[in-house]
Amino acid sequence: MSITRIAALGVTAAMLLACNKPDSSNSSAGAASKEGALGSAVASATGDAQPDPCALLSANEAEVYVGVLGSPPYRATDDGVPDVSGETCMYRGSDGRQVTIDRGEGGAMAGQVMSDVPNAVSGALEKAGAGNLAGATHRVMADVQGPWDHATWIPGGALTITKGDVAAHIDVSAASGKEDDAVAIAKQIVPRFDHPLDYDGAKAVASAPKPKAHPDQACDLVPKSVVEAAIGPLDGDPTPGADATECDYKVASAQGPRTYKVEYVWQGGQKNYNMLKHGMSTLGSVMGGAIPTAGMDNMKMDSNASKMIGGLMKMAGGGGPGAPGAATQVGFKTDTTLKGPWDNATLLHGTQLLAVKSDVMVGMDLQTADYEKAKALMAAICSRL
Repeated sequence: MSITRIAALGVTAAMLLACNKPDSSNSSAGAASKEGALGSAVASATGDAQPDPCALLSANEAEVYVGVLGSPPYRATDDGVPDVSGETCMYRGSDGRQVTIDRGEGGAMAGQVMSDVPNAVSGALEKAGAGNLAGATHRVMADVQGPWDHATWIPGGALTITKGDVAAHIDVSAASGKEDDAVAIAKQIVPRFDHPLDYDGAKAVASAPKPKAHPDQACDLVPKSVVEAAIGPLDGDPTPGADATECDYKVASAQGPRTYKVEYVWQGGQKNYNMLKHGMSTLGSVMGGAIPTAGMDNMKMDSNASKMIGGLMKMAGGGGPGAPGAATQVGFKTDTTLKGPWDNATLLHGTQLLAVKSDVMVGMDLQTADYEKAKALMAAICSRL
C-alpha cells in the first residue's frame, strides 16, 4: 500500500488537501504538495518573470515556525526540488520542519478555484462511494478574514490568500499545521507583494540540502538475513516496486501468508511524517467535530470484528487474502510514543506503521503483518538509514 493510501486510510487529510497532489519528488509520498488546480491558478501567467517567492518572508521570520534553518531559504519546484526558477520558496528547519510559500499572479482565478474546490472534492467522494463524507468538505474549508481580498484555510494546514491580482499559497502542514501560524505569516507577506525584501532565493539553491544516498532498489537496503531475523524465513525473494521506493517481504505462517509492504520517502521524510501527523488531528473536523481521533483505538477484537477489519482493509485498497493483521492483535490503536532507532514513529489505528529517520520516511502496511515482527523489521530498516 502506498504511503498516499496510508494517509487516506488512517486519516482524512487526503480529502482535506485534495486540491493538492502527492509530492512527486518522493514518488508516492503520503502527503501532499501544492500542484493541483489550486497550484495551477497560483502559478498561472507567471512564467520566467515571476517574482522571487523567497522575498516575501525573511529567514529570521521563518525560524519562528520551523526553528533554526538548516540552510538559507531557497527556490524550489512545487514538489520541493531545489530549482533556481522555482515558484516555491522552501524554509526548512534543521529538524525537518518546513514552511513553503508560493507567489503568483492571477489572484482572482485562485480565489475562484478555492471556491470551487469543495464542490470538486465532494463530487470525487460521491463517485468513490463516500457520500457520507462529501458534505464535510463544505464545513472544513474556512474563509479567513484579514488584510486581503480572499483567504481560504484547509485544515492540516494550507492557506491561500489573494490580494488584487496576486495570489499566495502558504503551507505549514510540515511545521505546526496551525491556522494561526499560517495567518500570521500571511499578514507578514501581504505588504511585501508590492515591496519585496532584498533577497535572492535562486542563489541559495546551491546550499540546499541533498537527498540521502540510497540504493537503486529499496529491497537492497537491508540484507535478506537481517530481514529474516526480524520477520522469519522469507517465502521467495523480496519483491521490488517499479522504482527505488517500494519492497514487499512475504512469509508463510500458520495463520496464512503475511506480506510486509514497505515504502520509502527518501527526501522530505520529516515533512511527510508531520503532514500525516497533523492530518490525523483533522479527523474530528471532517466528521463534524463529533468523533474524536482516538475513537477507534483499543477496540476489543472478536471473530466478527476481525472479519470486519479484513473487509475495511480490502475497501481501503490493501493486499490480497492473508493472515489476520496487526489490528486484530492490538485493535484500532494509535501510538505516537514508539521507542526505537528512529527519530519518530507512529502506529496508526492498528493498520499502518510509520517512522522517520534522518529525513527518510518509512511506511509499512500492517494488513496481514504480525505487529511485533513489523516493529522489528522497522527497527532493522531504520538502523540502516
